Amino acid sequence: MRTKRAAAAVLVACLAVMIATIAAGCSQDAEEEESGEIQLSFIAEEYVLTGEGEPFAEESRVLDTSGDDRYMVVLDALREPPEGMMTVLKEDYHIQSVRVSLIGRTAMVDLASEGLSGGSMEEELLIAQIVRTLMLNFSNIASVQFTVDEKMTDTLMGHFGVDRPFTLEPYEDADGTIRYSVEVVENSGST
Repeated sequence: MRTKRAAAAVLVACLAVMIATIAAGCSQDAEEEESGEIQLSFIAEEYVLTGEGEPFAEESRVLDTSGDDRYMVVLDALREPPEGMMTVLKEDYHIQSVRVSLIGRTAMVDLASEGLSGGSMEEELLIAQIVRTLMLNFSNIASVQFTVDEKMTDTLMGHFGVDRPFTLEPYEDADGTIRYSVEVVENSGST
């Protein structure tokens, strides 16, 4: 009987240490992300008008990301592009929530179906703008999954599949500059 109690006590102590370690790691990540600038990923006006050049341009802004709504604060900032840049996140598009799974590190971005329409270029750029902005700023996010009205969906606007999460893949261009492409996460399960 004492052996079982001792084993149970050791198990409880180990679980407490694991939980404390996870909590400390999460709060450390959050503290790191609260300080410093946020990189907002906008659409380069030249790319939209001519089809040439890089499609995305980042702008640094200081935002208060200390609250529980840090992801929404960052995404809402995408609605105000600087001069020479554009956004696909127009007022008609309503982001209802952003939740991040601790286990799979997947950000679940839920959009309202009302007002969610557009062409293939708009849909592709919307997905990429959100994925790039979240993943360039939050180390606790490894992928981004989209839902509509809190339900899994095949597509946002009828052109691109969003039934699997997206991630950023770094690559080096011809000039040696590190760039990122938005890619579908292969062999992903629900998170």
